[in-house]
Amino acid sequence: MLPKAHFILGFIFSLSLYFIFNLTPFEACLILLASVFIDVDHYLFIVKRKKNWNLKKAYYWHKGLPKDHKTMMHIFHTIEFTILILILSYFWNGFFFIFLGMLFHSGLDLIDLFYYSKYGAREFSLIRYVLRSKDKYF
Repeated sequence: MLPKAHFILGFIFSLSLYFIFNLTPFEACLILLASVFIDVDHYLFIVKRKKNWNLKKAYYWHKGLPKDHKTMMHIFHTIEFTILILILSYFWNGFFFIFLGMLFHSGLDLIDLFYYSKYGAREFSLIRYVLRSKDKYF
C-alpha cells in the first residue's frame, strides 16, 4: 500500500480512536505516526541492499516491483518487532499507541497483499527468516 493511503487511513483511524476513547492529541499522533513511519524499513532495505540513500529512488524501486518478486524482510513489519513494542508498552504507555498504529498498518498491508495476490511478498517472522534458506529472499 502506498504511503499516502497509509497516511489517510491512519489519520481516519487515529482520529476515530481520539473521539471514541477520549485519547489525548499526543496519543492519537503516536498512532498516526506509527501507522505511517513503520514503512521506514522499506527505505532501510534499499539503503542496505543497493547502497543508495535516495528516498525517491527507494520509493520507485519498491513501487516498480513485479507482483511475483521474491520475499522481502522488512524488520519493523515482523511479529517479533510488534511483540517487542507491546512489551515495551508495560514500561511506557506511549508504546501501546505505537503498537496500535503498527497493528493497523500491518492489517492494511495484509489486506493489500491478499487483494493483489502477493501472498509471499513479505516475511512476517524474523525467526523464520533466520532459519530459512536465504535464496528464497530478495
